[in-house]
Amino acid sequence: MNPSWRPSGWEAPPDSPRRILLLGASGFVGGGLWSHLAPRHTVVGTYATRPVPGLVRLDLRDERRLAALAADGFDLVVHAAGLVPLEAAEADPALAHRLNVRPVEVLLDALRGSAAKLVLLSSDNVFDGTRPHYTEADPRSPVNVYGRTKVAAEDLLLAEGGHLVLRLPLVFGRGPWANTFLARLAAPTTPARTDLVCAPVYLPSIGPALTRLWHHTGVVHYGGADVVTRFELMSRIQQALRLPTRVLPTRGPQPRADCPRPPHLVLRSTRHRLLGPGLDAALAHLAGGGL
Repeated sequence: MNPSWRPSGWEAPPDSPRRILLLGASGFVGGGLWSHLAPRHTVVGTYATRPVPGLVRLDLRDERRLAALAADGFDLVVHAAGLVPLEAAEADPALAHRLNVRPVEVLLDALRGSAAKLVLLSSDNVFDGTRPHYTEADPRSPVNVYGRTKVAAEDLLLAEGGHLVLRLPLVFGRGPWANTFLARLAAPTTPARTDLVCAPVYLPSIGPALTRLWHHTGVVHYGGADVVTRFELMSRIQQALRLPTRVLPTRGPQPRADCPRPPHLVLRSTRHRLLGPGLDAALAHLAGGGL
């Protein structure tokens, strides 16, 4: 029986164990993937600046090391590394391109001629947020630097053929090593916007979803079941975990926030029936200490 925090429609996949390279395994999303994949497959995970026992160090800018590692006979290369904070990408577009686009070129060159598949984790920020929801066929129109780097990386992979872009929305939960999401609720007050709408995905559900989706090629979306504002999401997490912070409703960008954000990002798929768990189930699992 499926725990209720797993994706709806999920069941244990029939696939045999695979040899997987997980780039960015020390990060928030990468750590969530590692927790699910490592007990079931042979996984080599990487870290950049946060040492984690069992992971190997890799700087994405070390192209020779990246290429050699990727070419080491893996069945699957999952690329969950790069420059993620939207504000950081906006402040340094060259660095964002260096970390989010160039490594995809290196990986594709290293994997060309092999049987390995590259899975690129992408973002709902490839869209402008003007539609009620987005499916895989909708045109991309990013409004920020991060979204533009993801579009560029997607184009490289899609032009090659045979690989997979997995677009994800805002991810929430507790990571095994990096807790970047819950860190947002660490201050005495937490501003949260009422004019940003999303369909967030619970971190532990992404690994099970990936094992059901990695046989696809092209572009696939994986979105959460519930559509909420950022304020609603943060308020419900604060209440579920009984955190001491006070979540404050805001509208518009915060002072010194120079990064445009799409106002309404809801990912839906025409290629499968998986959805992330509802907030009630996810928050019950999170409050119980779930990873």
